[in-house]
Amino acid sequence: MKLTDQVYLVGSGNYGISHDLDSNIYIVDCGGELAMIDAGGGCDVDALIRNIEHHGLEPQKLKKILLTHSHSDHAAGAHELRERLHAEVCMGTEEADIVESGTDEDLGLDLAKEVGFYPPEYRFKHCRVSIRLNNGDEIRCGGCTFQAIHTPGHSPGSYSYLVSLENGLALFSGDAVFAEGKLFYTNMEGSDISDYRRTIHRLTDLQIDMLFPGHKVFCLARGQRAIDIAAQNLKKLRLPPNFV
Repeated sequence: MKLTDQVYLVGSGNYGISHDLDSNIYIVDCGGELAMIDAGGGCDVDALIRNIEHHGLEPQKLKKILLTHSHSDHAAGAHELRERLHAEVCMGTEEADIVESGTDEDLGLDLAKEVGFYPPEYRFKHCRVSIRLNNGDEIRCGGCTFQAIHTPGHSPGSYSYLVSLENGLALFSGDAVFAEGKLFYTNMEGSDISDYRRTIHRLTDLQIDMLFPGHKVFCLARGQRAIDIAAQNLKKLRLPPNFV
């Protein structure tokens, strides 16, 4: 699904274009090289590669896989994509060890299986992380420079990626903030409203045009409005609206 001149949605269980356990998976055409944001649950990587090819893009030009966090629906596909396409896997240093060798408990898979989100036989495919990121680090891919912004709350190592594109300034927010201004906090270790309150300011002055979250709908214009709603809700006494 082509979203802008440079951004493609190549995976999403919500939209039925790849496996049900896939988050939104984006490809950015950086001019000669491709960057992928998140890699899905790893259950059908062939579908992702077919979707890339469907848009006339060459999978072999995938050079960077930017993971927003370690949860399986975002990160488990990185192993096979790295093996097949030799792309570098980049993510926040806070959760890199989990992607490389974490247990089901570290990944939150034990609880997710218990409530039926994943089948009991599901296994996370661990993956070596090529580049460990800290807040403010930049990743170059082709003609694009992605800035890593650490915004914990959904998980301790949640990162968003800011990049200037031909159609405007874009933020790939993972599960940090969504198009309706909702947050995503859970009853899992590491999910913390206090972390959201401490770091949401890192997103409030960006003046982004486009917001590409990890699930459901995206904003192709006025994306900053969703972030501003989330920030205002965090100042109120009651809990802010949750994605789930």
